[in-house]
Amino acid sequence: MKRSLLVLFVLSLLVVDLNMATAGGGPWVNKPGQFSFTFGFSRKTAGKLWRNGKLEEPADSTLVDGLFHDFQYAYFQPEVGLFENLSISGNFLYLWGYERVLSDPKTGKAEKPHWELNHGFTDMWLNLKYQFLHGDFPLAVQVSSRFPDLYDEEGPYSRYLMRVTTRDEAVKVDDSTFKRVTFRDTSVVASSEWRGLLKRDLGIHLLAGHSFDGQGYAQAELAYNMREDAYADQVIFRTDGGYNVWSGAGFALMPKLSFDYTAGVGNGKVPDSTDRFYFKTMQAVPGTNV
Repeated sequence: MKRSLLVLFVLSLLVVDLNMATAGGGPWVNKPGQFSFTFGFSRKTAGKLWRNGKLEEPADSTLVDGLFHDFQYAYFQPEVGLFENLSISGNFLYLWGYERVLSDPKTGKAEKPHWELNHGFTDMWLNLKYQFLHGDFPLAVQVSSRFPDLYDEEGPYSRYLMRVTTRDEAVKVDDSTFKRVTFRDTSVVASSEWRGLLKRDLGIHLLAGHSFDGQGYAQAELAYNMREDAYADQVIFRTDGGYNVWSGAGFALMPKLSFDYTAGVGNGKVPDSTDRFYFKTMQAVPGTNV
């Protein structure tokens, strides 16, 4: 079983109705027709590897600025109330993914470690939330679904794609004769599929929270997430809180502290060739979670 633990401090710019909780999520549900959204930026870096059950630190000579991953995300989270106590929301992310590479992807020739940038849309979520308890400590249940459609491509997963372009040119044969010749150029580019997990999720979430007079909030979430055709079901626990330090003209600036814990659950499925972790799973001990 693989576990991940993440503590983040995020400074988010929220567009909110100050008469409602400024949580940007949680158990609170927008009123019918009421719209709100959250947008912001986060960054995740890695300078160590989790391999064979232990944390390893690669040699400095194989890293770039002490790192082998530098993921920078912009996110946009809209929500609109559908009916009383029922809302629909989304989560859309754009990634600037810097990965350390040690060789030319086309020739395989070793090179000095350098960043390879792969940027574009990554995973997106759609959520349907129903608030069944109000008061000081509201509760809600949410069904969420994750989609890879913004970056997925047909066929088996590939870290790189080969692109062939052609061009026709007139080539001089002699003083009075020309012939058309077709030239082919081949390039190797990073696949957009590298930016996400490539599988669809279905999650069931229980949400709880508390508002501090509309100026701050605390909330928690317990969920079970099912992922198609992979060793990747998850038990998730999250908690976060924030406090409004400035507001004006419908905008609020809110520092937020969050805690995130995810436990992987081996569900017995074997990934197929469309899963980006397929090949690693085939090399792993059967029944383990990769």
